[in-house]
Amino acid sequence: MTDHHDWLKKTLADILGEDAGLPDYTIQRLGGFRPEDIEELRINEREAVWDAMKRVAHQSRDMRGATKNEPGETHPPFVDGDIDWGLRAAKSALEAIPAGKRSEKANELLTACTCPAATGPNPGIDGGTSAYRDPQPALERPDPGSPQKPLPY
Repeated sequence: MTDHHDWLKKTLADILGEDAGLPDYTIQRLGGFRPEDIEELRINEREAVWDAMKRVAHQSRDMRGATKNEPGETHPPFVDGDIDWGLRAAKSALEAIPAGKRSEKANELLTACTCPAATGPNPGIDGGTSAYRDPQPALERPDPGSPQKPLPY
């Protein structure tokens, strides 16, 4: 495991409020994100993104309910589709901030974002939960550890 992988898992766990740890597959879509993507967002943008992602990912997970072979469990584990819907909600939360009031980092992330909209007339298909395609990365950008933009750790 790399430092970037560990950072992604820890950050996603912080956003979702999960202490038990998350499976590796939950971060597949997040590979393009870097620490400065969070650090350079304004406080209101970061709070809007984290709140939306947490709320919608939890709603998606909770809609499935616990399976019968999970005694005592009230929630199933997160799956890729939950993270996909959370990312869509995070994108919508950033889009809801008027363009003139968004940070440069927020505009950069919206430009690079490959997620379909979570709201509106055409919210797109349910990402990675389909057996017909692999999870798609949420950002169109070079490898996060590329020489053009090395990671800070």
